Amino acid sequence: MSEELQARNEDERRQFNRIRSAHPVRFQLKDPSQYGGCLSCDLSQGGARVQFNDFVPLRTEMTLQIQLSDESIVDCPCRVAWVEKSRFGDRYQVGLEFEGDSLLDSQKIIHRFLSSK
Repeated sequence: MSEELQARNEDERRQFNRIRSAHPVRFQLKDPSQYGGCLSCDLSQGGARVQFNDFVPLRTEMTLQIQLSDESIVDCPCRVAWVEKSRFGDRYQVGLEFEGDSLLDSQKIIHRFLSSK
């Protein structure tokens, strides 16, 4: 399959448009001793792509705290949907899908933020 066709197929699967963004993100895995910070690469109402220094297995559950502005931080329960090792260095692009009881609240906050851009 050509790269162009593969990219089109991925776009068609997306429920929400992704917008490039570099926002500070804190993450907390279910194990309280596993937490850290990174930057988002892109963001949508349904998920985020972030860059991790360490490998994170598929379906790992965590909570992201995304700092959308100086006054706005949103907590997003999520799970790892995909992982891709960076071609250069030991970093990983990680696709996170928002889920959980507070999904609708998180989506509304992110939608308002993205709509203002």
